[in-house]
Amino acid sequence: MVTKLKPQVLKKLFIFCFFILTAFHLSAQQLDSLLNEQATKYPQEKVYLQFDRPYYNAGQTIWFKAYLSSGNLPSTISKTLYAELLDEKGTVLQRKIMPVIQSGAASGFDLPDSIQHTTLYVRAYTAWMLNFDSSLLYIKAIPVITPEGKTKKAPVTVFYSLHFFPEGGDLVNNVNARVAFKANDQKGDPVDVSGTIVDNAGKKIASFISVHDGMGTFAFTPLPGEKYTAIWKDKRSSEHQTILPEAKTQGIALTVYNTADEVVYTLSRPDSVTAAFTSFYVVAQMQQQLVYSARVYLTDKNSARAPIETDSLPDGIMQLTVFNADQLPVAERIVFINHGNYYFNTDLHAEIKDLSARGRNVLQIDVGGELKTNLSIAVTDADLNPSSKNEENIFSSLLLTGDIKGYVYNPAYYFSNDDDSLKQQLDLVMMTNGWRRFKWEDLLSGNWPVIKYQPENYIAVKGKAYGLSRIQLTGKELILFIKTKNVASDGYIVPVSKEGDFRLPDLSFYDSASLFYQFNNDKDKTLTSNASFSFFYPFAPIPAPGNLLANLYNFNLPDSNTIKKSRVQIQLGNRPQKKVIVLDSITVVSRVKTLEEKMDDEYTSGLFKGGNARTFILSNDIASGGYANVLNYLQGKIAGLAISLDGSGNASATWRGSTPSFFRDEFGVDITTLMQMSMSDVAMIKVFEPPFSGGFDPNGGGEGGAIAVYTKKGSGNNSVKGLDFSTIPGYSSIKEFYAPDYSQVNDLSKPDYRTTLYWNPSLFINDKIRRITIPFYNNDNCKKIKVVIEGMNEAGQLTNVEKIFE
Repeated sequence: MVTKLKPQVLKKLFIFCFFILTAFHLSAQQLDSLLNEQATKYPQEKVYLQFDRPYYNAGQTIWFKAYLSSGNLPSTISKTLYAELLDEKGTVLQRKIMPVIQSGAASGFDLPDSIQHTTLYVRAYTAWMLNFDSSLLYIKAIPVITPEGKTKKAPVTVFYSLHFFPEGGDLVNNVNARVAFKANDQKGDPVDVSGTIVDNAGKKIASFISVHDGMGTFAFTPLPGEKYTAIWKDKRSSEHQTILPEAKTQGIALTVYNTADEVVYTLSRPDSVTAAFTSFYVVAQMQQQLVYSARVYLTDKNSARAPIETDSLPDGIMQLTVFNADQLPVAERIVFINHGNYYFNTDLHAEIKDLSARGRNVLQIDVGGELKTNLSIAVTDADLNPSSKNEENIFSSLLLTGDIKGYVYNPAYYFSNDDDSLKQQLDLVMMTNGWRRFKWEDLLSGNWPVIKYQPENYIAVKGKAYGLSRIQLTGKELILFIKTKNVASDGYIVPVSKEGDFRLPDLSFYDSASLFYQFNNDKDKTLTSNASFSFFYPFAPIPAPGNLLANLYNFNLPDSNTIKKSRVQIQLGNRPQKKVIVLDSITVVSRVKTLEEKMDDEYTSGLFKGGNARTFILSNDIASGGYANVLNYLQGKIAGLAISLDGSGNASATWRGSTPSFFRDEFGVDITTLMQMSMSDVAMIKVFEPPFSGGFDPNGGGEGGAIAVYTKKGSGNNSVKGLDFSTIPGYSSIKEFYAPDYSQVNDLSKPDYRTTLYWNPSLFINDKIRRITIPFYNNDNCKKIKVVIEGMNEAGQLTNVEKIFE
C-alpha cells in the first residue's frame, strides 16, 4: 500500500499555467490517473542493507540489517525478505529467508575459513520486487581479505571514459544548451579532466573542466550540419577525443535551476519547428504522485520560464517531464528536493568509555518524540574499519541511488551536510543520471508490469500439479500439512485451479519443514499417485556475470594498511599454539547443559531459541496441572505482563501497553487457542520480553513481547502418515551475535582481536522507550571505536549517526 501525500502537503501544491484549455485539463487528469493507477496497483519497494562493516576476513560473519521502504514510508507490502550471498559468477553460495518486523529484517552470512573469493556480492529483495526491473534489486559488492598468496590478482587495464549529458536529454540545433559531463576510470572512480569542444573545422567552440568528482557543465549552441568533438586530457595528461551526441533539428531544450524553495525551468525551441513543438505539457511527479502540471505555449516566442514552488514538497527526487503537443515525452530532468525533513536526530554519547584492553564501555542512545522507531547499531575497531572514500548509507540508498540509473560515486557524501555547495554538486549527479522507476511511454501505452509474484504475508507455498486433465482437476482440493521439527500443523484444504496451480499463504516456521500433500477425498490415492507435483519459490534468477561486474563500482576497497592489519589477524588465528579470536564470537568451554538448555535445543528454532525470555519447564512444576490453561498459569508470574481473565472465558494480555504475540509450537495463533489448550499437553512455555523480533505480527512486530507454548513430543498432531511429502524452506535460523562479558569470564590466555565489538540489528523505540543503553567490552588492542547507528521511524524519516570514540 502506498500512502498519498498528506493534505497539508497537497494544499500548497498548485498548477501554474500560461494558458488553460479544456483539452489540457483532460490530459492532466489522464496523467494523474495513470500515476494513481501505478501507485495503487504497482507500488514500488526499496531495500537498503546496513552491514556491520564494509569488508571481511575469511572465517568471519557478514552481519546485516535490512530496511524496506515504499513511497518514502516504511513498507507494509511484504512480510518476507530474501538475501543471497553470490560469487563472481552469480552462483548463490548462501540464502537467507527472513520475516519482516517493523519494515526491517536481519541475518548474517558465515564465511568459511577456506574461502578463495576476493569479491562476493549480497543481493536482497522481496517477492513483490521480482515483478519489476531486476536492476531495482539491492546488490552490493563485498571485499574479502584473504591470506597473501592464496589468490592471484588479475591484471588491470587502466582506461578513462568521458560521457556527455545534454540537459533535458537532447541537443537542439540553434538553441543554447547546457551540457553536463562525467569522467571515470575503469573502476568507476571519478577522474578530473579538462578540454575543449571543437567543430568540424577544428574551431574551438567551448571549454570545460571538472569541478567535482569528474563532473561539470558547459554551455554552447550547436549549429546545423556540424558535428562536435571533445578534445580532453586525463589526470596523466594523456589526450583523448570523444564525440558529442548529435543535435536534433526538431526538439526542445530544458534548463532547470534548483533553489531553496523553488525549481525554475526554461523551455527553448529553435525558430523553425513543426506544430508538435509549439505547445507543451510540463508535469512533475514524486513517489508516483503528480505534484505539478502546466501547459506552456511557444507559438509566438522561442522560450518561456516558470517556477515550481517546492517549499511544501517532501524530500527526494522529483521527475520533471516535458510532453509535446502529440503527448510524447521530449525532455526530462530529475531534481533533488532537499528541505532537511528526511531525517530525525539520534543522540549518541559514551556514558562510560574505557579503551584499555577489554575495558567496559557503555553507549547511550536517545531518540526524541513518540514515533515508533527501528534502529540497528554496529560497533567496530576503527583501525580495522576506517571510513572509505566511497561510502553509502541509508540516506543515499533509499533517497538517491535506489531511484536513478547509473553509478554514483560516494553517494553518502551528498547527505553529509546542508551546505549550498554540496546541493549544487548533488545537482550535477541529477544531470548525469536518469530516473529508472518507470517510463512515461510505458504508462501512456498501458504497458503495465506483469505480476507473477503477489506480496507475501510471511511464507507462502506455491505449487503446481501436473499429469492430470483440466476435467480431472475441476473443483479439486489438496490437503496439506506442514511438519517442522517440533510438530505438524493443523491440516489445510487448498483449492486447485484447472491448470493445477495452488497456493498456501501466511505460514511462519524456521529452518526447513516437510510439506505433506494429497488430493482431498482421493480414495486409494488414485489422483495423487497419477499426478506429479512441483513447488516454486520466489527466488531471483541467477544474474549474468556482467551485471555483477558492473557493481564493482559499489566496491569499498580497504586501504593497504587495513589489508595488512587484517592479514596479521588471519596469520595469528592460524597459529595452533595461540588461537586468536577473529570471529565475532567467543569460544565457550564445554559444560553440562541444564534441563532448560536441553529443552531449548530440542524444541525451539530461529529467533525463538535462547533470547531474552523467561522459561517455564512444566515437568519441574508439579502444581502446573492444577491450572485451567496457559494464561491462568502465567498470571502474576511475569513482572509487567498483565493478564485478565473473566468468568465468561474471555482473556486479554498486555505488556508495556501492547498486546503480546501468541505461538503454539512456533506457529502464530490467537489468544483463544492458548485458552483452549490442556496443560497436560504443554512441555514448555517461553515468555519473551518486549520487543520480540521473532513475532509474526503484521500490526506490531512483537512490541508487546511474545508467549510461546510448546506441546509435548507425541501429543497433539505430531505425525502425518500415508501422505506424499516435499521439503520446503522456512525462515533461516538466526545466529545471535555473541559479545563477551569479561566481568564474568576473562581468560587472558585467549587473545581477543574481534573487529566487530558489538552488533544489534533490533533496537526498537516506542512512546515508552526513548533511551537505550548498550554495554560492551573492548578487544585487546582497539584504540579507536567506530559506532554507526541507522534506522527508520514510522513516518518514514531516516537516521544515520557515525562517531569515533578515542
